[in-house]
Amino acid sequence: MTEAPRRRRALLIGCGTFVDSSLAQLRSPRRDVEEMSRVLYEAGYVQVFADIDCTSRAAQRAVDAFLEGARVDDALNLIYFSSHGLQDRQGKLHFAFTDTEKQYLSATAVGAGWVRDRIYDSRSKSTLVLVDCCFSGSFITGMQARSSGEADVDVLVRGLPEGSGVAVLTASGEREVSFEDIESAVPRASYFTEAVVAGIATGAADLDRDGRITVDELYEYVYYHVMNGPSPQRPRKLGLGEGTMVVAEARKGLVPALQAAPPVRRAAAPVLRVRGVLAYAAFDGQSVVIGKDGFGPVLKGERRLHISDVAGVSFKPATSLHFGYLQVIQKGVQPAPISRFGPGAGRPAMEDGASVSFARSANGEMQQMREAIEAAIGIPPPVLQASATQGSGWAAFGRGLLWALGVLAGLLEVVVVAVTVTDSWDDHSVGTAVTANLLSGAAVLAIGRVLYVNHRK
Repeated sequence: MTEAPRRRRALLIGCGTFVDSSLAQLRSPRRDVEEMSRVLYEAGYVQVFADIDCTSRAAQRAVDAFLEGARVDDALNLIYFSSHGLQDRQGKLHFAFTDTEKQYLSATAVGAGWVRDRIYDSRSKSTLVLVDCCFSGSFITGMQARSSGEADVDVLVRGLPEGSGVAVLTASGEREVSFEDIESAVPRASYFTEAVVAGIATGAADLDRDGRITVDELYEYVYYHVMNGPSPQRPRKLGLGEGTMVVAEARKGLVPALQAAPPVRRAAAPVLRVRGVLAYAAFDGQSVVIGKDGFGPVLKGERRLHISDVAGVSFKPATSLHFGYLQVIQKGVQPAPISRFGPGAGRPAMEDGASVSFARSANGEMQQMREAIEAAIGIPPPVLQASATQGSGWAAFGRGLLWALGVLAGLLEVVVVAVTVTDSWDDHSVGTAVTANLLSGAAVLAIGRVLYVNHRK
């Protein structure tokens, strides 16, 4: 009599709807859970429990019930979270649900430590936790970060005894963020979940082609695919005593190896990355990424725009005195206005999630990115580009001449003031007053003209 195969079970919990107005609404968790549920059923999981937009109490009950039903001989018990990840004042990680209040996390959210304790108390000897949350407190216009603060994901495995067989795969590192596009017509799964689904569904995550997809192989596959996109997001793996934990059997007749698998959203063209001022821009031929480093009023995170949503690019090169900018113009969306006054005059505000300011040293790379984006959306190169280049020498000569005139006028004004103060000239002389006024006016006009030309360039 043949032995019955050991069972695999899964609990999938996602939440994208929140009562607390400080938590942005999310669209991808529902799609994430649906895709994960489908692929795990197809992979032969005997039980797949799914819950969307539940309360924290309901989520705790679901985790308790799922682990209560675990058996010692289970092949795998998989728990999946897709939601906001929040950090309390002590740095402890919590998962947000519909009734979560950001100010009262311990009472209204599900703590990672609590999940760890439930796993420790269960009969499961083989548990995999997938966490599709990230750890940033910023929400970008058009794009949304999915968590807040730096989260201590290690708490999920800390303190577990040897042989417990627990592994945790996370969508990003402790200081990184992942996003969803709230402007696309159809909600899309996240990078992390999409890679997990693709690796299991096609069997491509079976890297050694032995017919089994282990936790280590799945992690390598997901890491490879996420890292080959324009996002700087880096998945992490934490584990203790997981050994050769098998997530699924590789499906026959499909692509079996990493090298032969089409990368998830992988760029068809080389990825262009250019560093700006407290920001960066990237383009892979399909999506434009605008990232913000986060400093002062500048939000932290990144915004991703598919070329199908891009109508054009507004561009201004930098000069020695003024930053330039590259601004992505979206279809049907009014772009952020150009500031007219202050230190940021002549470019969009630094908080604009669709633009990047940059220094003169980045002019060439930003121009290359602009041309690549415009070529991708079908905008021909400017026909006047050659003539503009030819006239650049005269423009430089003109700016230099204006600078010289400004400096000369300033020196003459200093001489006039000095002579007047020392009474070398007659203060009541009409000629002296006229000369002083003319020189002052010339100095102001010359210097103002220089600044205006550099501002417009």
